[in-house]
Amino acid sequence: MPSRRDTLGLCGGALLGLSGCIGPEGGRTGTARTDDRTDGSDDPNGDPTTEDPDTDSPDPGTGIEVEGGSLAWERAFGEDLVSEPAFVDGTVAVAVGTDVVGIDAATGETAWTFETAVTLDGDYEYGRPTADLRVRDGTLYALVGISVGTGAHDHVLHALTADGDERWRFGTGVSGFHSFIGFGDGAVVVATNDDAISAERDHAVFAIETATGDERWRDESGDAMGGAVGDGVALVEADRAVDCFDLETGERRFRYEAPEDARATATAVGDGRAFVVLDRYDPGPDQATMEVVSTADGSARWNLAGEVVTSVRYRGDCYIGGERVARLGPDGTERWSYDGGGPVYHAPFDAEALYTVSESRVVSLARDSGTERWDAEATDLAIPRVRAGDAVVSADGDARTLFAHDAGDGAELWRATLPGGYPPTPTAGPDGAYVATTVGGVGKIGF
Repeated sequence: MPSRRDTLGLCGGALLGLSGCIGPEGGRTGTARTDDRTDGSDDPNGDPTTEDPDTDSPDPGTGIEVEGGSLAWERAFGEDLVSEPAFVDGTVAVAVGTDVVGIDAATGETAWTFETAVTLDGDYEYGRPTADLRVRDGTLYALVGISVGTGAHDHVLHALTADGDERWRFGTGVSGFHSFIGFGDGAVVVATNDDAISAERDHAVFAIETATGDERWRDESGDAMGGAVGDGVALVEADRAVDCFDLETGERRFRYEAPEDARATATAVGDGRAFVVLDRYDPGPDQATMEVVSTADGSARWNLAGEVVTSVRYRGDCYIGGERVARLGPDGTERWSYDGGGPVYHAPFDAEALYTVSESRVVSLARDSGTERWDAEATDLAIPRVRAGDAVVSADGDARTLFAHDAGDGAELWRATLPGGYPPTPTAGPDGAYVATTVGGVGKIGF
């Protein structure tokens, strides 16, 4: 079986046992504090080692290089940086060790540090912190745990304000890697997996109330590889199956079983339909590459066959990416088709356009017609990631390069190269992009 580390990239880590798991009330007390560390190079769980702890000035030396623009600020946290950056109400948050650090987006200075309920003390001091940060409706959700090779443990989900104050926490109390599936109808859905990919129903799925942190329901699915939340349901991708749960009650509405020669690799949901992409890269004319079923009972509605589909999104209609980019109505009616191809799963959308990549070019496609609004030179693996201000930011992880293009006409604003390995996904605010490196640097590049 393929390794979970191959599929989850930066989320590597593993569990050797259940001991030490933190429940909803377990772990150390999380608190927000004003941070007097100046350069982020200190142990985030220890005492500051800077000569002047009362000074909080950004530390240069991240190795981020910008052509056509400049760094507004940069910070060097070192290898303790364990998450992608997240932007919330003028603050850029990153996980440093087992802490979450809020950085003033304008100045680069530390605004606050939150000590999570996760610790490396005791039996797991040889482990490595792992974290995923998400923002929803002005709240920062920090899913923090410990990885130890091929599994993980002690995951706690914290809901924080933009000022670093804790609204609530939820300790899952189960082992395995944890990941966000999505948000919807007042709940956040978190699913789990381990290093052996299987559809067996032995991995927990949680729906947690975003207002209170209370558990709405829990059930089990296979190794969660992704999923989608919306339209009153939660879909969990589990290798060769997709489980559909009622988002309010947790009732399992149905399980979609993929054909023996395919896996379920992407899902979307909307208008009473679940859209399931199958990984067939040389399909025959009658072989389905996307199945569309009713979210009520899993009954078939329609499918696409004979063409490669790699990604799907639902934004009022169904958008597919692969050999082509296309907009399809709920019944499969084609609104438009763009033959250049490209992904849509992570592609930024706005009211007028979606942004994807085709043949080493970043392209802007009109949402109403599918026509090219503009195209801009990039690299083979550059993928648009975020849309903010007047810019679209794309990332080529293999080349460790970021591009910013004007969202109106596609003019290149800047490009940046990052040190280290495959960099985390950038985030953006109204006046700049925030980038992180695998060697622990964080910087802001203005638009």
